[in-house]
Amino acid sequence: MLNAILTVWTVYYGMQTVAHPDPLKAFNERAKASGWTFTCGPATGFDHPALNHAAALWREKAKGRAMPARSDLTARVMKAFMPHMSILERVGTGKSARYRVRLHGTASASYAGDKTGRFVDEFVPAHLLGSYTSVYDTVLELQQPLRLLRDFQAPDIDYLAGESLVAPLSRPGTSPPLILSITYVEPRSALTARR
Repeated sequence: MLNAILTVWTVYYGMQTVAHPDPLKAFNERAKASGWTFTCGPATGFDHPALNHAAALWREKAKGRAMPARSDLTARVMKAFMPHMSILERVGTGKSARYRVRLHGTASASYAGDKTGRFVDEFVPAHLLGSYTSVYDTVLELQQPLRLLRDFQAPDIDYLAGESLVAPLSRPGTSPPLILSITYVEPRSALTARR
């Protein structure tokens, strides 16, 4: 269960104090208002044990930095997660920014097709695109790992529910960070039966 987001960020402007809502709370409110089937929260308390392990590994490899470098998470280190793993990069800035899939694991490809080398806007329907890009934008804005719960909406896979670790990876000398996504899926009916 996602813990409630109660934090309020406060920015001081001279003598005035302006409160800004927590970006995760803002994301979840936007998701609900837009009819997206996503919720985001801190990268803790995953239902899938492998995601708890992956989040701990991400933190360990960060070694006190804001995030680990892509080079810290080698194929050997990530072997157990690779079938469920995607790596994305943001190309461009502002409204022209797009996300390209640099790696799409075999387990993910088995239900969604191989997306390696493709831009997200090439395979996600336009009416759903904002739900995907908002998750990635939020990870890059916060520069911290997140837990994502979702019911898939694409017609071919709308019977699936997923849980993901979505986290930034630095690229020394390059900006912005890459995005690591590790996703485990199961039929929605199995998830509903457990709740």
